[in-house]
Amino acid sequence: MSVRRLLRIGLSLGVVAALWTRAVQSGWSATWLAGSLVLTLLLLITVAVELSMARKDRRRPADDVPKRPLGLDV
Repeated sequence: MSVRRLLRIGLSLGVVAALWTRAVQSGWSATWLAGSLVLTLLLLITVAVELSMARKDRRRPADDVPKRPLGLDV
C-alpha cells in the first residue's frame, strides 16, 4: 500500500476521532451530533473505498510478456 493511501486513511480516521471527541465535549448538542454523523459516514465511505482500491491494485496481474515476441519462432 502506498504511503499516500496510508496517510489518507490515517488522517480520515484521525478526523473522525477528533470530531467525536469534540461532539462529546459539546454535551451531545443536536447540531454537533448531526454533523458528526454525516461527516463520519462520508469519511468511513472514503476509507472503505481506499481499502478496496488497495486490494484491487494488489490483485492486478502483471503484464504477460510473450515468450516469442514479433513471431520469431526460432
